Amino acid sequence: MQFELRRGNERNSFLASCVYLLGMLTSVVFGVYPMVLPARNPAYSLTIRNAKAGAYGLKIGLIWWVIGMLLAAGYFTYVYRTFAGKVTADSDTHG
Repeated sequence: MQFELRRGNERNSFLASCVYLLGMLTSVVFGVYPMVLPARNPAYSLTIRNAKAGAYGLKIGLIWWVIGMLLAAGYFTYVYRTFAGKVTADSDTHG
């Protein structure tokens, strides 16, 4: 990241920072697997097995997630098309 900043390449510097953060997070995940939230007493730790939801809840969650993503995509499409084009500042307006 520092090397790219010295060269003036901000895009590559940002991507290097993202890769670093991704690497740090994945190393933590692989370090504590199969625990999600370790506790001092291992009997009280939250593991992958006891943290999952039931099959019915996962099915309903997936259905609502798909509906929500379709609504969000439709909303962003509407907003993008509504406000598309150049903005001009008239001389008789405020600002």
